[in-house]
Amino acid sequence: MRIETITYKRVKSLGNYQNETMEVTAVLDQYDDPNEVSERLRELVKSQLFPPESVPTQTDDF
Repeated sequence: MRIETITYKRVKSLGNYQNETMEVTAVLDQYDDPNEVSERLRELVKSQLFPPESVPTQTDDF
């Protein structure tokens, strides 16, 4: 069996009966590892739907 494409889709609840959906698809070539590609797709979607929150830097006032 040869895998030619991998699609990953995730839904984020925005609350108040709303959601946001993101779906990405990768076309594999003969040298791609399907496990690695699917992990990269998951990470891409996660970073887009759930971006890291910026942490405010603390400064000491003297």
